[in-house]
Amino acid sequence: MRIWKRLLAFLLLLCFAQGAQAEFGFGFSPVRTYEGQRYEARPPAETTNVLFIGYDHNQQGMETELHGYSNGGQADFLLLVVLDHEADEIRMLQIDRDTITKVRVTDPNGYEHDRSNLQICLSHAYGNTREKNNANTVLAVETLLGIEGADDGAQIDWYVAMDISGIARLNDLMGGVTLTMQTDMTDIDPAMTAGATLTLTGKQAERFCRGRYGVGDQTNASRMLRQQQYIAAASQKLMRLLRQDINEGVRLLDGMGLLHDATVRVAGPFDFSDPVAGTPAGDAQGHYLMTNAMRATIISDLSRAAIYKLGEIETLPGVHSLGSDGYIRFDMQQDAALRWALDVLYDSID
Repeated sequence: MRIWKRLLAFLLLLCFAQGAQAEFGFGFSPVRTYEGQRYEARPPAETTNVLFIGYDHNQQGMETELHGYSNGGQADFLLLVVLDHEADEIRMLQIDRDTITKVRVTDPNGYEHDRSNLQICLSHAYGNTREKNNANTVLAVETLLGIEGADDGAQIDWYVAMDISGIARLNDLMGGVTLTMQTDMTDIDPAMTAGATLTLTGKQAERFCRGRYGVGDQTNASRMLRQQQYIAAASQKLMRLLRQDINEGVRLLDGMGLLHDATVRVAGPFDFSDPVAGTPAGDAQGHYLMTNAMRATIISDLSRAAIYKLGEIETLPGVHSLGSDGYIRFDMQQDAALRWALDVLYDSID
């Protein structure tokens, strides 16, 4: 009799598991197919995938047609960094803030309302805590890349979100970043003449990376080029500092007032299961950085990456246009993000 009870319990458990998999997406399917080619997600030991989010609380031009809920600000800067531990190299993908993708929209209480095709930068506007703002942006990027809910091991492992006003502080903590001006920005700073080589002070670094209106053609595409130039120079300097002393990483994290996001686990689900808990959206209080990674994880990955080859910053092909709502939009070339993800986060299999 006990054998039959056990068998019945096993069958019931199996039926429940299958039902849960269908309803909630549980399960593991390591292989996916695209254009007739099969791909398998690379093992976690081979890559660490980190999303850097730079958000701006400047409300000028904020799109408010959906609930008018925008305390989280816009994610004006998005950079996916893949630490390839097998190839000892770093791949970087910068995502245009105006890229149109599915964005999770929440109500003022933090609960999901629907998903709409919006500029990806607006993903950070929804959610009533900083943690949920960040989680929503992670979700939007994974959706863009075609890996959201893929359940195959390819995912964003952890994120670092920074209030863009913290650029000045980070720049000065690093002792300044040196670069040659490729664009005349004297309307913003008299020293920023085209061709001048400058070691940027904090405020200059902030103007260089954030400046848009009154600079060149005033487009985000041009600003992205300046951001790429700054990131390349800053990354090289950071890697030199870390090679000299890994404790430089600790000093920078402390100096930026790092906050730990305890609402999601590293490599865990980025969801809205508890929309109340967390740090109020827009609450800076001198804490410019937030991450869901443990400090030891960050330092360990920084130590490994300090000796890696740093690749060029990549972007996705697409077209800018003026949308019917009066805002600039970037329509990515079909499947461009997915193809990038398959190339970097997966291995093709025969």
